Amino acid sequence: MPRTRRLAAALVLAASALALTACTSTGGATTDAASAPQEPLPTAVPAGTELRIGDQNAQLEVLMKASGQDQGAPYTFGYNAFQGGPAILEAFRGGSLDLGIVSETPAIFAQAARQDVKVVGVAQTSRSAVHLVTSPGNPARTVAELKGRKIAYTEGTTFQPAVLNALQRAGLKPSDVTLVNLQVLDIPAALQSGQIDAAALTEPLASKYLLPNAERGAHEITDDKDLTSGLLLLITPGRTLRDPAKAAALRDLAGRWTKALTWQNTHEEEWVDQYYVKKQNIPAATGTQIYRNTGTAAFPSYDRAAADHQAIADLLSAAGAIPGKLDVSGEFDRRFEAAQRQSAAG
Repeated sequence: MPRTRRLAAALVLAASALALTACTSTGGATTDAASAPQEPLPTAVPAGTELRIGDQNAQLEVLMKASGQDQGAPYTFGYNAFQGGPAILEAFRGGSLDLGIVSETPAIFAQAARQDVKVVGVAQTSRSAVHLVTSPGNPARTVAELKGRKIAYTEGTTFQPAVLNALQRAGLKPSDVTLVNLQVLDIPAALQSGQIDAAALTEPLASKYLLPNAERGAHEITDDKDLTSGLLLLITPGRTLRDPAKAAALRDLAGRWTKALTWQNTHEEEWVDQYYVKKQNIPAATGTQIYRNTGTAAFPSYDRAAADHQAIADLLSAAGAIPGKLDVSGEFDRRFEAAQRQSAAG
């Protein structure tokens, strides 16, 4: 059975298993009334409240500290390291996290599996943040030249729609290449050894791979731009929103995160030094290049973000990566938009 059909079957089984506890709607959105509360967000955070946060590459933790937005919060931050959104979703299922930071794709897969997850923070950076890079010595310069080759990505992450978009725009079908599902941290080694011909990576992993392998011929594919939505999302399990203390803390954090990203937009040198140089051990010049290629963060309306989110969901649906067609608009808890707008304005 093709990979996409196996994944679709697994998601259908997951949906059936959860059907006893979550109501369904047209388009596959979760409509459990408790998971989409309409009451105003609470504002009082009791002493002793902690937010257990799923971070990726320590980016959120360093950002909050470097910008000073972790100071004076009426709750504590408990950071946990993860590689990829699917691992964060699994931690949600296990009840060990209150919040995660992901791209658009994990939130879509959560909805497809009827997992009770909501978006409580929205930002948008570059739509070209996913890079397609080659193994050393691979002569391919364009996506079309990868026909018949092995291309790796990580299912359930933004790498997946990036690869699908790249193939589609190059006039190729998934069957024209061999798609290989690898864990994020396994991709660089597979590239170095020549087990795969190309792969999708984001920063700082892309530069960490390319820097030591460029002399051996590893390089970035030239037409790998605008492959994703560029969305950066804060997501939370529905049970966290139903806890008044946690919900109030999330409201505060969404505002602080917005202010932290606004700080990052105007403090290039400090951010490069704190994150790329000191945390990721990347040369300052490379860190600066990554910063400028990634683009500054913007804060689109939740309606605009939902439209971009929907385009990725439709792409995954058309490819058979998720079963059926989703209406993603219900994923966004729009009460948090006001908190972000207020923080972005001042």
